[in-house]
Amino acid sequence: MRAVAVARPGGLDRLGLVKRPVPEPGAGEILVRVAFAAANWGDIQKRQGIYPDPIAYPAVLGAEFSGRIVKLGPGVRGLAVGDRVAAIAGPTMLGGFADYAAIPAGYAMALPKRLPLRAAAALPVAFLTAYHLLQTAHRVKRGEVVLVHAIGGAVGLALIQLARAFGAIPIGTVGARPKMRLPRKLGAALVIDRGAEDFVAAAMRFTKGRGVDLVIDSLGGEILPRSFEALRPFGRLINIGEASGEPDFPIRKTLYRRSTSMAGFEVLHAGPGSAGWRKGVRFLMAGAARGRFAMPVAGVYPMAEIAKLQARLEGRGVSGKLLLKVGGEKVGT
Repeated sequence: MRAVAVARPGGLDRLGLVKRPVPEPGAGEILVRVAFAAANWGDIQKRQGIYPDPIAYPAVLGAEFSGRIVKLGPGVRGLAVGDRVAAIAGPTMLGGFADYAAIPAGYAMALPKRLPLRAAAALPVAFLTAYHLLQTAHRVKRGEVVLVHAIGGAVGLALIQLARAFGAIPIGTVGARPKMRLPRKLGAALVIDRGAEDFVAAAMRFTKGRGVDLVIDSLGGEILPRSFEALRPFGRLINIGEASGEPDFPIRKTLYRRSTSMAGFEVLHAGPGSAGWRKGVRFLMAGAARGRFAMPVAGVYPMAEIAKLQARLEGRGVSGKLLLKVGGEKVGT
């Protein structure tokens, strides 16, 4: 089978389309013939060698995908050969950029008939992250104001839709004016261009001086410590990434200023296959089937153009998801 692999960390030239054996599903696993795979910022970090978790090289990239089950490992229940699924690529979030992927069954989501594989590939990471941010890491309440940094990115766009579904009020920031359009279209109550306006002042005006209830930060750097100034007393900040670098600030002094709190979040800690995870999957799939939840797809590339895809993603101008059209080969080739 074909796979997009990185032999050792580095630039775009490290990406290669290679031949690998078709994996065999183990106990509790399924083998999926991949149709589409979605790109994530973590793929770039893994290629560059700066991902926070250790990565063994050579590594096949790809954290999420859609396709059809072609084989079940021993002990799998509730899924069948031929089922259409979307999935996170297992606990390492690697292996989705390939014709076939073997993953634990709990990481797969059976798809409603009305949901195409192309659209489904863009859902798992962003929407499950958004769901568990608002229902597990924090239990969002109706009327709460949620400030999302990088609201024009995939997780930000998912958070807009889910925050509105739960009765909260999503606002957010973007790094460039063109990325304001999609968040506004999806229902963000306020979108702030950080290059043109101070986001703390804008958030405080929006809340009439009270401050927001929750900040979701994927940027780190200088943005994270300033975000505490936008929180109400006893408000909360959840960090989900450091795209702008690792922040350096006096944590205790910052938290005590308004009696605020800070947490980190990683979606897989929500327990793929657990009762809480399955509840989230049912909620998301029901909404996606009705057209209530959808991730805009900004482009679709063949596997041979993975470098072009990652270059576009690195440019930080993408709103929504970029997909690889995989398609798959016959088992055994």
